[in-house]
Amino acid sequence: MALRLEDITNRIVASSATIIALVAMGTAVYQSKLMRDQAKASVWPYLLVGNSDNDGFERIVQNVGLGPAVIKAFEVRVHGHPVHTWREAAESLGVRLTGRGMKSTTFGRGIVAPVNSLVELVQFSDSGDAQAFRAHRDDITTWVCYCSLYGDCWTTGANGVEPPEPVTECVEDPKTAFRR
Repeated sequence: MALRLEDITNRIVASSATIIALVAMGTAVYQSKLMRDQAKASVWPYLLVGNSDNDGFERIVQNVGLGPAVIKAFEVRVHGHPVHTWREAAESLGVRLTGRGMKSTTFGRGIVAPVNSLVELVQFSDSGDAQAFRAHRDDITTWVCYCSLYGDCWTTGANGVEPPEPVTECVEDPKTAFRR
């Protein structure tokens, strides 16, 4: 059974249309992925943790990213051991607080750090307390696990020297979590 020229032409046109449709569908899928990646990048939070020694001592967290950071877990450690309050941190450092000029901010699970925000976790005006904490600043580790609005999560800690590390999820351990 010989194929007629018209049948061959119809098969070539149908095959070409199928190939073009598959390429168009592949391009649309790829373009959708690029758009999602761009949307995720436009709300990417980036937290820095560190100290500020201007007129006293402050332990800070700063969001220098492009989107808000949803805090999922927060820990403070002294010499590698978890502490639950700044007073407990001082005791672990052997620092006797006078209580003059000390301020602390609520920070922990459920808090949202907006873009360009600076959170002063604990602040001591220029006093003996500030000097004592400044002398022990390398003994204090602050660890934060946070997520973007799209649910991508990272951890950052120590003194903000290392860039945030991506993690699959943030899990807060009640035994080690810092109390607000």
